[in-house]
Amino acid sequence: MKETTSFALTITPIRAWTHIVDLPTFALWHPSYRFRGIAAPDADVSLTFSLLKGELPLTAEAKIIAYERAHRLAWQTGFGGIFALREEYAFAGAGAQTQVRHTIAVEGVLSPLGYLARRGLRKTMQAQDAALIRYLTKEVRGNGLSVNRHRRLFRKTQLARKTTQ
Repeated sequence: MKETTSFALTITPIRAWTHIVDLPTFALWHPSYRFRGIAAPDADVSLTFSLLKGELPLTAEAKIIAYERAHRLAWQTGFGGIFALREEYAFAGAGAQTQVRHTIAVEGVLSPLGYLARRGLRKTMQAQDAALIRYLTKEVRGNGLSVNRHRRLFRKTQLARKTTQ
């Protein structure tokens, strides 16, 4: 099963990609993902995500399977051949905007069960995309302002607090 959403941002592809590959900052915008580790080609990172509306946090190892500067970031996590979840963000410049394509694919023996959860997955992806749009819009707006040390310290403590949750 494969589900794809797409949206446009008024940001360059390299800036959008740079914010996505900064995995620890997912805690600042993503509703349920918390990464530990650095994104690099073929890197293994720790991914904690929530199921059942945050009631059931699960931690798994995710492998970065695509790391193409300004074009694509993808990772895969799962349990052998039984269940594999692959998620990808792809970026394409379209004039003054960047087209972002967000894809989640469920593979493996249990993948037919994914069709039962397709509507919920689509809603979850739309919520994730809306959160990313809000985050990147704030980042673009705030870029012209100089960030003073108090704001940097606040952001650092905010990130530390969210990653420990």
